[in-house]
Amino acid sequence: MVSFSFAPSASDSDEDSSVTVFVLEEHSDIYTVQISLNHETPSDSTLRGPLKVFPPDNENYELDACSVLCLQTHPPVLAVATSSGTLQHMALLQDSGNDEEECLYILESVELELPGTLDEEASSTESCSVDEGAAVRLLPDPTVRDRYFVRHSTGVHSVFLPAVQRLEHFVTAEDGDLDLECECVVEHMLCVQPRGAGDPTCLFGCVVIQDTLLAACLLVFISNAEFISLPLRSVHREVIPLLSGSSKTAADDQCRSPLKQVHSQLFSKKIQGMLSRNVSNPMLRCGTSSNMSQKALLELLMKSTGVFREEYIAKQGKARAELLHHMSLLQEQHSQHKTDIKDLEASISQLASEGNKLNGRSNKISIRHQLLQQRVSTVMREVQNLLPDLSTAEVSFRDEMTEISRNIKSLQQDADQLQRKLKFQTKTAKSLPSLSTEQQDRVHAMLKENDNRISSLVSKIKAATLQIT
Repeated sequence: MVSFSFAPSASDSDEDSSVTVFVLEEHSDIYTVQISLNHETPSDSTLRGPLKVFPPDNENYELDACSVLCLQTHPPVLAVATSSGTLQHMALLQDSGNDEEECLYILESVELELPGTLDEEASSTESCSVDEGAAVRLLPDPTVRDRYFVRHSTGVHSVFLPAVQRLEHFVTAEDGDLDLECECVVEHMLCVQPRGAGDPTCLFGCVVIQDTLLAACLLVFISNAEFISLPLRSVHREVIPLLSGSSKTAADDQCRSPLKQVHSQLFSKKIQGMLSRNVSNPMLRCGTSSNMSQKALLELLMKSTGVFREEYIAKQGKARAELLHHMSLLQEQHSQHKTDIKDLEASISQLASEGNKLNGRSNKISIRHQLLQQRVSTVMREVQNLLPDLSTAEVSFRDEMTEISRNIKSLQQDADQLQRKLKFQTKTAKSLPSLSTEQQDRVHAMLKENDNRISSLVSKIKAATLQIT
């Protein structure tokens, strides 16, 4: 065993008093040890492994592994370092073939740029009492879960893993795609053995100090009995707020700029991406009696200025050109907006004049409407005055004539009925024995009397009708 690291606790309950330890062998095999804390002796510990590594490749099994670190994330992410400066990041997940077993999936491999191999440094720094097995050590960052530090005899590196946050979001989310195509961010924080130093300095140890007043810092102890404090800044760069504010409304979403419709990415994000740095210059610290050659000093200066030129000046020049281009587009858009405003003002004045004309026509129409209403009311009043008004006698006479018309209808029905009876009697009289002369005279008299009555009623009705008309 060359190194070990504790895994994050699976549950917060007090009943589950067990801890998992990842054990690293020199040939890169990783074992897990489940230790129960309920007993004084570790008799109930369970050893499993070695864990399978995917994809299975010979390059994944280095023979000089020297340190392992488990980040306190869910699922756990392991970092394995070799003495040659190679880092491997692996995620601990369930085996696709067997859910009860766990295996390691390699996310990425990173090779640190050290100022010479550690073996050469060990031979050239015999005065530094550094253990051979402690060539590279991994130190967790208690302030950020997805960052750790790499300590070696030549300096300190910090490693930030963006894939950890994506992996945790994928595990907690109900649905979504997992995109782990993101490289880690490596920053060279301190270098105590520049190339060409006559009296190199060794790094003995480092620790993260958390202070609420002075903020977090990395305290490094070097061989000349000197402490170096390195402030720990956030890996996520702060976004500079806009002067106009960041509040958005529904009107802003509806009236979007043509530039925003063409470029979906925010311009500030684009500038930040252009200014992002992949390489950084570490803090250099040599011994007080070190005498570097002119060639080594020139190489160090050229390399530092090259990094500054590529990572700062060149990117700032690109960002400046992009800002000028964006400014020219905004100026063109501003001039176009001015032209549109002038056209809108002319349209507003034209619409105002048209509105005044329509208002005058509306007033005229309303006046004519009022005149027409007055004329209609006058005509209706005159028509009402011309309607006849009946007196009481005329009303009674009208009612009487209505009653007579009803009686005429009933009498007409009775006459029709008598004619039908007469026809029926004439038909039946032929079959019956004939009447005597007296009987016939009586019938004739009765019929004549009825005929006279009917004639008088008809004459009365006609006379009444003439009087009405």
